[in-house]
Amino acid sequence: MGRLEDLAIHHATAARWELGEALNRIASLDDEGTLHDKDLGRIAYAYQRMTWWQQVTDLTHGREESVDGATALLTVRQRAQDLLINARPVNNGGLFALAMAECRRGGARAFLDATEKLVDALALLTDHDTRPADETTPATPATEQAPGEGRRP
Repeated sequence: MGRLEDLAIHHATAARWELGEALNRIASLDDEGTLHDKDLGRIAYAYQRMTWWQQVTDLTHGREESVDGATALLTVRQRAQDLLINARPVNNGGLFALAMAECRRGGARAFLDATEKLVDALALLTDHDTRPADETTPATPATEQAPGEGRRP
């Protein structure tokens, strides 16, 4: 298991813990306790964040076809981007449906934000791996002119 797979497991575990903490708030209410909208919002948002990281770990651990951590991360990032770009507006279902759609978008956005630097680092590694092996000759600028030559209009 590579570092990216370990990182995905770490983030998925942290998201599960955050969801557990949000759910504990409901479980620990006594008869006089009050459940607020923000408590339900926290649960929905934590759940959505957790599902994105769970998709990455599902890909790396064979619940779907097993792939390496980089491929899993890029695949799930593409799914999150697709959700943000192609999500249809909620036309019916009331406030609950609207709130859940907003939590789905928020979870996707949080996942994309959390993985942005990782993807940038992967792109740098890929660029480095695809460079030609012979880069010993310095490049000459194309705009160099021979002495005495002037530019023509």
